Amino acid sequence: MKLTAILHTALLGSAAAISSFTGPSNKPSLPAVRRSRLTDRLNGVSSQAAPDDLPGVTYSKNWAGAILTGIGYRSVTATIHVPSIRLPPGAQSDVLHAVSAWVGIDGEHACPNAILQVGVDMYMNHSDPAYWAWFEWYPSRSTYLTDFSISAGDSITLNVSATSLSSATFAITNHNTGQTDIATLNDQAPLMCGFNAEWIVEDFWDTDGVPLVDFGSVAFTGAMFSTDLGIGGGMEGAKMDGIKEGLVGDPVIECEKLGGDAMSCSYKGGKHP
Repeated sequence: MKLTAILHTALLGSAAAISSFTGPSNKPSLPAVRRSRLTDRLNGVSSQAAPDDLPGVTYSKNWAGAILTGIGYRSVTATIHVPSIRLPPGAQSDVLHAVSAWVGIDGEHACPNAILQVGVDMYMNHSDPAYWAWFEWYPSRSTYLTDFSISAGDSITLNVSATSLSSATFAITNHNTGQTDIATLNDQAPLMCGFNAEWIVEDFWDTDGVPLVDFGSVAFTGAMFSTDLGIGGGMEGAKMDGIKEGLVGDPVIECEKLGGDAMSCSYKGGKHP
């Protein structure tokens, strides 16, 4: 990964900095295995639907949310409203639990090479909540914005904009603190395709063995995309995904649209030690 710049601004001034995740002292470090994955679709799940399945929703093991498929996607944005998180009932407090909310381009099976993502990781370790801002050009590892402050109740706008098939800008703004970070990645490989625009809540149980934290619900508003031809829109026509942690059983995350530019994803349960 070639990191060219991260610009950090705040209400009282600005400074330029380059930052990568090393685990600052005021927050517990995420496990080394944490990283985003391509969507892991559940095959044949429609024939084994559970009574609580939502109509018109497909299920995967790790992604829930709204996914558009087409050509030429170049920019995706939304504002997430950061929820309070807690350990699920009966969970061990010394085991890390996590969930992630992000916007991105690509990652579905039509383009299983790269994913351009920017988002917020939410996790609890020893009953302490922590929120991390990050960006990523998958399959390179995430870069965490170690000086970016996030708390429950904050409104965070996320944007990823590709400037070419190998370069992109990632922006994240906390409207409660006035803080904005902008990062640019150039000369990336593999190349993006621009086949998908997505707004996702991700579960790391199946891919990394990190159990799902109880996040209640998280809302995405102001969801928009634009293409290389200047065409724009929201979530109209997007396929909705939920998550099951196995081929059978009830969903653990479900999402529903709240109009053409908004959705809400809700915690329904999950596997945990």
